[in-house]
Amino acid sequence: MSQSRGGPPPIVYILLVLLLGGAGYYFYAQSGGNLTVPTMGGTTTTPGTASAPAPTNLTLPDSLAAGSTVRLDGSTSLARFNKLLGQAFVARYSGVQYSGQANGSSNGLKALLAGQVDVAASSRPLKAEESAQGLTAVPVKNDAIAILVGRANPFNQGLTTDQLRDIFLGKVNNWSQVGGTALPLRVVNRNPSSGTYQQFRDAVLGGAEFGSGANWTTMPKDVTTELLQKLGTNGIGYANYSETRKQTTISALAVDGTLPGSPNYPLITTLYYVYGPNATDAAKAFVAFATSEQGKVIAAAD
Repeated sequence: MSQSRGGPPPIVYILLVLLLGGAGYYFYAQSGGNLTVPTMGGTTTTPGTASAPAPTNLTLPDSLAAGSTVRLDGSTSLARFNKLLGQAFVARYSGVQYSGQANGSSNGLKALLAGQVDVAASSRPLKAEESAQGLTAVPVKNDAIAILVGRANPFNQGLTTDQLRDIFLGKVNNWSQVGGTALPLRVVNRNPSSGTYQQFRDAVLGGAEFGSGANWTTMPKDVTTELLQKLGTNGIGYANYSETRKQTTISALAVDGTLPGSPNYPLITTLYYVYGPNATDAAKAFVAFATSEQGKVIAAAD
């Protein structure tokens, strides 16, 4: 068939598409792979200091040397999962010892870099400078960040995205401003060492700084139980849902009409295990075990 007149040959269009695609990839690579991602309320943030998790390429060994140890520290959000997984791990590998602490994501990562632990549990992605030191993050489970009030708090109708943002920016100091009764509103915030603190700030505040003021309390350590105790009758805070869903002294509020545990809940986060460039066989096996079928069953039940 003869070529129609009045237009360039098809090969010109093919070359143009390849040229534009190559240019797009070049600019993406030059930017370090940082793309804008949606946050609550339709705003965007560019996580320029965070790295994506590495693909899971670890395998479970048939056995580990007797006397091998796995020491873990990090996110309180993974404390229960760590314990259950550790029990199953030592049951699988005879003669292996496991010990775990929960001093917050950032503290766990610092301990890992200092060689004080073998695995860090983190409720946030690695920062660029952490990845540059050879750390590898592996996703082990998803969780929701629950917005919490004390059970005796009369406010129970839920919050919109904008109301939640205004509260944690420090623009709200009375429950009447968000549709509740005329009662002072206290914010009980997590410690900055918490990975959940950083994930919440990015998702809810778009990376802006938290508010401050006389109605504001920041926890001195990354602890959830003490935070819940401080909520009282007029406080508000947040924690990972798996940590708090069985608590009887607090209530989780709906966000935009959806409660945590529902498929469409807007505040979903990924939790990670992190190991270093000189990780022992036992440390790598522990992370691999977390992503195994047995680990997934434990995660689902947590």
